[in-house]
Amino acid sequence: MRLRLSLCLIFLLGGALPRAVAAATVERRLVAMGTSLDLRVEASDRPGALRASEEAVAEISRIEQLLSTWKAGGPLERLNRSRPGERVDVGREAALLLSEVEAWSDRTRGAFDPSVLPLVRAWGLRGTRRVPSAAERARALAATGTRHFAIDTERGEVQRLSPRAGIDEGAWGKGYALDTAAARLKKAGVTEAVLDLGGQLLVLGRAEVAVADPRRRGLAAVLLSLSDSSLSTSGNSERGRTVAGQRVGHLLDPHSGGPAPDFGSATAIAPSGLVADILSTAFFVLGPEKGLALSGRLRAEGLPNEALFLIVRGDRLEAVASEGVSFQWKEPNR
Repeated sequence: MRLRLSLCLIFLLGGALPRAVAAATVERRLVAMGTSLDLRVEASDRPGALRASEEAVAEISRIEQLLSTWKAGGPLERLNRSRPGERVDVGREAALLLSEVEAWSDRTRGAFDPSVLPLVRAWGLRGTRRVPSAAERARALAATGTRHFAIDTERGEVQRLSPRAGIDEGAWGKGYALDTAAARLKKAGVTEAVLDLGGQLLVLGRAEVAVADPRRRGLAAVLLSLSDSSLSTSGNSERGRTVAGQRVGHLLDPHSGGPAPDFGSATAIAPSGLVADILSTAFFVLGPEKGLALSGRLRAEGLPNEALFLIVRGDRLEAVASEGVSFQWKEPNR
């Protein structure tokens, strides 16, 4: 349920293959996980690049079936409609992944929470948006939190402990899909590739990419270089709606139970697509000051990441970033 504002404008791939070998590049665009998937894969020959791209696409399709809470019959969808206390066989991969995303909820001190589905429903984010009453919001907030789930990673089972509780994969599912697709590419011998899934990027090798202006999604604001890492941007420029005189964004604050304040956009860069996906949400929920503090605390704990915030100041755009981010404005800031 999160809008990615990043735009992959320029792919600078090369250098990984011997100069005597003419590299072949395959580019593809298709629909996956309810959004667009753009791939650029470089290999020593075209058949190899095609095979590798097929494996990446197949892997993303597999993860969509594993994690989707929109399509009936998947493990998480079955979990979300299970009886409280019922042990649901989701498989070890999904159970381990849920355990990991719960750990990230703890690391971000609840700024990211995979169990926000009660709030998503209360605000109508999967349909017609609405402003819930104070009582509805309180009930949804009480049903949100990882304490409402018990995960058995050894058995691959999960219990939903509250009748209102639910898992939403929107802020982490695509990141995990990028990670597993990248693993398939590496296994196929690919060292240079760019995957763009709904705006979240994962780069093998090196690429120059752009982050969009949060006021105008089709306009690049800043350029930066990625190397074997993922970039995810969160913002409300196109997904926000005004309902009953109130601006309702699709990024919810698990602490307040309401939409996170809209200041612009938050970008996270991390070695893992899953981590970048999670952190861009947490950074946006926290805002620039607290988001930068979280980024620094995580680095101090040995969890590599960087943060970039684009802040709308009247008719100007301001950028603040963590110490490891080097970027340039796409054009003079007006």
